[in-house]
Parts: sequence; structure tokens; C-alpha cells
Amino acid sequence: MSDRDDAGGVMRVDSPAVGSPATRVDADEKVTGRALYVDDLTFPEMLHAALVYPGCTHARLLAIHTDEALGTPGVSAVVTATDIPGENQVGVLSSCPDQPLLPHDTIRYSGDAVAIVVAGTGALAREAAGSVRVDVDELPGTFDAVEAMVPGAPNVHPEREDDEDKGLVGNVFLRERVRKGDVEAGFSEADIVVERTFRTHHQEHSYLEPLGAIAVPDDRGPMTIYGTMQCPYYVQKAVATVLGVPLSDVRVIQTVTGGGFGGKEDAPSEICACAAVAAAKTGRPVKLVYTREEDFERSSKRHPMTVTYRLGATVDGTFTAAQIRIVADAGAYSTLTPIVVFRATAHATGPYDIPNVSIDAYGVYTNRQTTGAFRGFGQPQTIFAGESVVDEIACALGIDPIEIRLRNGLAVGKRTATNHLLDESVGLPETLRIARERSGWDGKREAFATDEGRVRRGIGVGSIYYGVSLGARGLAIDGSGAHVEVGHDGSVRVAIGGTEMGQGLLTVLAQIVADSLGAPMDAIHIDHVDTSLVPDSGPSVASRTTLMSGNAVLDAVAKLKEAMAPVAAELLGLTDGDVEFGAGRVGTGDRSLDRSVSFAELAAECRARNVDTVADGWYKAPVTTFDEDGQGNAYAVYSFATQVAEVEVDLETGAVTLLRMTAVHDVGKVLNPVTLEGQIQGGVLQGAGMALYEKMKTEGGRIATPDFATYILPTSVDVPEIEAAFVEEPYSKGPFGAKGVGETPAMPGGAAIANAVAHATGVRFQELPLTAEYVKLALVEGSCR
Repeated sequence: MSDRDDAGGVMRVDSPAVGSPATRVDADEKVTGRALYVDDLTFPEMLHAALVYPGCTHARLLAIHTDEALGTPGVSAVVTATDIPGENQVGVLSSCPDQPLLPHDTIRYSGDAVAIVVAGTGALAREAAGSVRVDVDELPGTFDAVEAMVPGAPNVHPEREDDEDKGLVGNVFLRERVRKGDVEAGFSEADIVVERTFRTHHQEHSYLEPLGAIAVPDDRGPMTIYGTMQCPYYVQKAVATVLGVPLSDVRVIQTVTGGGFGGKEDAPSEICACAAVAAAKTGRPVKLVYTREEDFERSSKRHPMTVTYRLGATVDGTFTAAQIRIVADAGAYSTLTPIVVFRATAHATGPYDIPNVSIDAYGVYTNRQTTGAFRGFGQPQTIFAGESVVDEIACALGIDPIEIRLRNGLAVGKRTATNHLLDESVGLPETLRIARERSGWDGKREAFATDEGRVRRGIGVGSIYYGVSLGARGLAIDGSGAHVEVGHDGSVRVAIGGTEMGQGLLTVLAQIVADSLGAPMDAIHIDHVDTSLVPDSGPSVASRTTLMSGNAVLDAVAKLKEAMAPVAAELLGLTDGDVEFGAGRVGTGDRSLDRSVSFAELAAECRARNVDTVADGWYKAPVTTFDEDGQGNAYAVYSFATQVAEVEVDLETGAVTLLRMTAVHDVGKVLNPVTLEGQIQGGVLQGAGMALYEKMKTEGGRIATPDFATYILPTSVDVPEIEAAFVEEPYSKGPFGAKGVGETPAMPGGAAIANAVAHATGVRFQELPLTAEYVKLALVEGSCR
């Protein structure tokens, strides 16, 4: 650890908490069943809600017949669009206000709900919802994003005005671009040019806990929302909007959250707003919890993308130019597509220094399920395309795939596709070297190439970079707050704006507080988010929470130490500058003097002297830029990773078995190796799901795989051997040098697996997932090495 003090004074070199495998602070309550999820909560006189779905994919809404439902004993109310007291709008981004809470004139996908039935029990509410009749006039639909771009395709949002100058016509509502250098000149310098088109499909988040919310009205006006979520401040805004009240009249409390992966970023705004308008109409608390099938239908998915990737290189493997076209299927509403497409565009070339780049990316409406945030945020789709083409060029030139990545990879002093000159914390080369060594790459690459018979082995690699936090398109909301209180008994209570959803945030923040403030770990309590305690801290997404909340906590801790250090100095006969906080004690850094008091003793003395031991902290992200040509420092800092996959392919059946994954990640600084390895393990398996198993099938816009009986996930028997390793290239503005790592474990695996299957078979694949049927068909149509 460096000797830089992130919170005032001199930092202990033998930091006792940061970097240690501290036990998760929420482990005990979760394994013993004491953790309370939203469906565990109940309130006096609480009602239950259920939604009414017409089930059509595109239609004019003519009438809603509620008489039978309202006549059912035990039913308290039926809420429709006309009952919404404020604005009928729950779109997350104010730049694209296209999503009503309850449609009043047009149904745009099969998950649109047109009414909310409120009753004494959930079962009764669902039964009564089934009695609501809806009259519609069905309209033609569009179910493929590329086809939806064609003039004359059914228009999902005809109310939108076209902007032909920007190319925003019909269903195309978004365009991003990057222009760097002269792409045609770059291709003219190339000795080889490869162009391929790749497709990916919907992926379901598959978190353990379905979406749920409880809205509790107050006679004095405020509405309190309890829910499973990643972004309480998004929910606060949505509820205030539909109720027509100020933000101060809505309090949002995050309950223990059973997984998110991006799926609880935007979708909770809808379910919480439904509960809120129902509670406002009835004057009683209302609970709404989705069934698994509803969650499949209503929650956002990973964007299906069609990516055309053209890459040129010289005979020695140096990349000269890249031209990329991305078409992202937004589904019926924009939700977070603008941010997903921005990230996909900014990173589309992969972690390589390419002098000439042209990228065009489009967000397109269809009458399918909405798509939004998902671990990797638009990058896994483009990574699959780019890393596949990189491998194909390497093989054509007779260059080892890892070697070609080392030759072209980003490093300090090199520039990204957005022309960002990197000046620190670039661990890509080291991730490649370690992955090569740990996986036994060289020997296996040679040995597997000689396999004969029905079962062939392959080994493949994928590398990525990931801009941490929200970047230039999210700079306006890229800040985070913290509230830290030291009790007179030495206990420490911390409230933050970032959410714990299973990733281990509470534990890591406790470690940061322990090291910076000097309090014992077991004296620190981190609250789940309550919007009444901490100002709007943005979303818990984009691997930003440790970085942003960690720095906000450090800012608050610095203020506390400034107040407490003079008291310690007077007690111990020291100057303020000689006081050091650490390992549960406060005293001199010169251990030979042995002058210290316990942290609890100092807290008690501060209380006796009426010293204020409460502080608020705030951290805002560094300035980032992205101009009309996609040039600028799009993100402040990047995390890097390389993963190597080993597979077996049965040539007779097409079945792919994932044997081993080597995952090497540049994290800046390891704050907790155990929670970090847990992130790697889970992310690798999620990436494997996208690569080999998970395909949400739809028929005419309706989900044909609406549950875990039909939607195939990797299970415990599919888990490969996973070896994780970490590279520490500290980030100067990160807490103790740390960067974000939440997204990156799920990102390179799909490309690495696809490249391994290509190595095993000699056939290149341009669509995920690599199901047995798809692989077998490709082998029949192609040829195996």
C-alpha cells in the first residue's frame, strides 16, 4: 500500500483491513434467514396489487372494462391511466420521455400493463385482474431491429418527430458516432482486411429475487417506498413524477436486494410507481411483487445487437483501421438505450490502439421486450464481434492471438478510439502475460491443434477495457454522497448513496472506513440506502459504487478526523500532525513511544467535550468529454481484463463443454480478495451463459421461454474450473487506488469461449449462444479442421 493518506494524516503502511479477506458484514443475516427482503415486509392494513396485461404486442387501446373486478368482494380499487395524479411517465432518461406507466392509447409490447387491481390478498388481486376485459384494435408489429430501420416498417412511436439531418427517422431514435483519423486511408495501408457481421440475442438477468415494492402513504403527505432496487434516486424521481409531488415528498428505502446485474436499475421505477399510485388512490399501503413469469415479461433485458465489424492490419499484425456498425434493439421504449449505446460505441474497437476509426451506432424501437442495463452495458455484444475478428486476422497472418493483442493493446501513452491519451492505471499488458502463463496457453494451443476424433479441444482468449462510472454522457449525475456518524461508544454508522445487491459493497466500505478512520471493523454499520439521509448519489451501476461511494466516505472521514485529532493530541501530549488513526486505536505513529487510546475512548472524550462527530462527504467524478465526432476523454479511468477459455466440442452432437476459465483482471487495488474472487466467479459463469446457453426466444414479440423451465441457464454441473488472478495498477483518484470491477468479469468470456470453439473446430461463429444445435449446423455447413 502507498503512504498516501486518502483521509488526512499519515496512513499506516500495515493497513489491517483494506486488502484483507474480511468476512462479509451481511453474511450472517443472509445465511440465517434474518435478512428481510421486500416480500417479507408487511404493514398494517396493507393491500396487494396485480397488473392487467392485454397481451398484444402492438394495438390501439379502445376500452378497459373494470366493472366485474370492482364488484368482486375484497377488491378495493382498479387504477388506470386516468387515475394517475401526476404525469403518466416513468422513462428513466428525461431526454427520451417515451414510456407511460399505464398506456392510455397505445400498447407497444406484450408486457404493457393497462390497469392495476388492488385487493386484500395477492391471490385475490390476480384473480380479479383476470376478470378485467380490454378492447383493442391490433396493429402490425416490428420484431427485428434491422428490419425496423427499413422505410415503411410499422412505426412503434409515430408521435415522435423525425430528424432527418441526424438520421433519426421512423424507429431509429438514437445515433452515436466516432470518427478518428482517416479510415479509408487506414484500410489502404492494410495487407489484410476482415469484415464480418455478428448477432446476439436477449439475455435475462435471472437474479434470485423478482422485482417487488411496497408503497406506504402518510396522512401528512409524504409517500415512503420500500423495494428491491439498484437506483433509489431513479425510483424517487419516477414516483414523484406520477404522483405530481416534489421529490421531498417521496422517501425511498432500499430493502435487502437479491441480485440485480443491471436489471434493477430502470425496471424498479415502474413497479414502485404502480404501487405508489395504488397507495395514493386507496390511502393504504400497497404491495406489488412480480411472479417470475411477470419479471421475465416486464424487466429489461440485454440488448440484442447486430454488429458489422471491419478490421485492417499490416502483415506484422499492426491494426491500421476499424469500421464498425452497431444496431441495438431497444424494444418498445428507450429506457437506458442511449447510455448503453454510448458505452458500446466508445469501446467498440476493444482495448487496442487503432489510428483510424469509424463507428456508427443506432438505437431502434421494436415491439419487443424493453432492453436496458445488463452487466457489461452494451459491451459484451461488441466484444464478441471485435475479439472474433482480431482472432481471425491473427490466424490468417500466422500470429499467436495473445501476441497480436500485446502488439496492439492499450498501454500508458497510447490512445483509445475516442482519442483519450492514457496516462495511468493501464494493466492490459500484464493481464495478457499472466493469463498466458496461468492458463498454460502456449503448450495447450499447440497440443490441442493436433486433436483427432469425435471430441476436439480448443483454447481461446478475449481481452477488454471498461470505462469506470458513467463517463461523459452521465457526467451531470456522476456524484455520490456519504453520511458518517461516530457514536460516543465508538460505534460508527455509515449511510451511503450506493446500493448493496450482493456484490459485497457493504463489506468493502466497512474496510475503507476501518482503515481511514481507525475504527474496528465490528464497530462499523453500513445502512442500506435511504434517500432521506443522503443526497442523490446517482445509480449503482457501471462499476462506479466502490469508486464513488468509497471516495465520498473518505471525504466524510477526513472531516471527522480533523475534528477528532485535536482531542487525541491533547489527551496524548502530541501535535495534531502526529496523530494517527488505525487498527482500533488512535495515537502516535512512532510505536516506540507507545502513546495511544482506543478509538472508543477517543469517541467518548469527543462526546464529553461536545465535539461534533457527524460528517457528510461528497465526491464528484473528474470531467470527461465526448464531442460530436466521438472524440475526447470519454471516461476518467478504465479497468482491463483478459480471460482464457478451454473447451471440448463433440463434433457429432455440436455440444460444447466449458472446461476451464482463467480470468485476470486489473482492479487498481484489491480491497477484499474474497469478495473480489466472488465477483469473478459469478461474472465468468454469467458470461458463459451468454456464450453457450441463454437465448430468450420470442414468437411475434411474445416470450416463448417465460420461466426457468424453458429459459436455459448454466447450473452447478456446468461450472468450469475457474482461476482468478489480479493485477494492481493503482488509480490515483480511487479509494486506496481501487477501480471498479463489477461489470468486467462477465465481459470477455463470451468472446474467449467463441474463439476457443473456433480453435477446436476450425469454424468461425458469428452468433451467440453457441447451442449444440447451432454448432452442429455450422459444422455441417462448414468444415472442421
